[in-house]
Amino acid sequence: MRYFYKTLLIILLLPVFSFAQSNFKPGYIVTLKGDTIRGLIDYREWGANPTSIDFKASATDKTRKYSDQEIHFFSINGFESYVQYTGAISMDITDINLVTSSRDTSQREATVLFKIMQKGDNVVLYSYTDDVKTRFYISESPDYKPVPLVYRIYKNFDGIVENTYMKQLYALANKYGVLDNSLQWDIEHMSYNSDGMLNIVSRINHVSNTELKKMNANKGPAFNFSVGAGVNINTISSPSSSSYSKGGGVSSTSLGSEASIGVNAFANPATRQLQFRLEIGIADSHPKSLYTLKVDPYIPFEASFDELQISFNPQIIYNFYNAENFKIYGDVGFNLSYFKHSNSYFGSQARPNSAPEFQESVPYFFNSFDSNLLVKIGVEINKKWGIFAQYISSEAVTKGGYFQMDSTAKQVGVSYIFW
Repeated sequence: MRYFYKTLLIILLLPVFSFAQSNFKPGYIVTLKGDTIRGLIDYREWGANPTSIDFKASATDKTRKYSDQEIHFFSINGFESYVQYTGAISMDITDINLVTSSRDTSQREATVLFKIMQKGDNVVLYSYTDDVKTRFYISESPDYKPVPLVYRIYKNFDGIVENTYMKQLYALANKYGVLDNSLQWDIEHMSYNSDGMLNIVSRINHVSNTELKKMNANKGPAFNFSVGAGVNINTISSPSSSSYSKGGGVSSTSLGSEASIGVNAFANPATRQLQFRLEIGIADSHPKSLYTLKVDPYIPFEASFDELQISFNPQIIYNFYNAENFKIYGDVGFNLSYFKHSNSYFGSQARPNSAPEFQESVPYFFNSFDSNLLVKIGVEINKKWGIFAQYISSEAVTKGGYFQMDSTAKQVGVSYIFW
């Protein structure tokens, strides 16, 4: 097990190692002086708005870091754009589990980079995320000065939610002549999140769903599918304290097959560095342990059975090397499994069984369900093919009794990705 935990530790630390890996895309910077500098910008899986970016004029040039205090604007062509903002940032908590019983209007003055979510004919929508929360701002011509879309929540006897942003969007929709019963209903029932904001602002800007999809075309789909197949190397073992081991029983390793199908959702479809996978797998194994019985009747014995495993595996995958056509990833997840056993045998190696009393009085008491942990490493080539190695931690084969058998599995195989 110590090897498993070492492997798990490495997998969990992979995001730390990824900071050394770059993902430069064409883009440009506008400095505070108004100069435009074109080149390559390191496009990261930013969980919060960036405080700095890495930039180089060409692929062979040295990298220069620009802080958010040096940049008026930067854009990664076809992906994302950010503009500098100086002003008030709200600091109240909007997590329902953490909010206080008093109205919090605290703010801080800061110079930060706002993400431009949509720039339309009428308004511009921005977002800003830090370790406190995500906030949305909106601006209009001619000055395009961002104004916060206000959302505040705090507790009293009834619970208070200030949906001021709904009134703001309602007023803008009315101002630009797009307010109707349908839009009014959508505003009144929207959530304070990216999808909700983009839905309403797109209609204020007269942006159709087709145009919105076209704007996001370079980012790619939000999810894809994959199938995999490989070899299942399954090891059955029993603790030395079990009656089975004391009677001479030994561990067994067998080869079987495995196959899987999964759906992958991306935290950021443009980078695809972090993804969440739901996978259904099937694997078979054929354990067979041959040994000499250490108790009466002291004859060559066999313990064998066939096992079919059907599993449901939620996973988190991180590409710690994330080039366009070659990725190296680490994966950690849960393995929720159903087992079906058949062709079980426990008795003399000289079949038919010359010691039937063992088969009759000491059944295996197979386990039908169990859960455990899995870790995986792999590579993805040309956006289509993958090679992987997977380790599945110990799971109970039997419910105890004479055998007390557990199994671990190692799987290697190939996968195909429907991009």
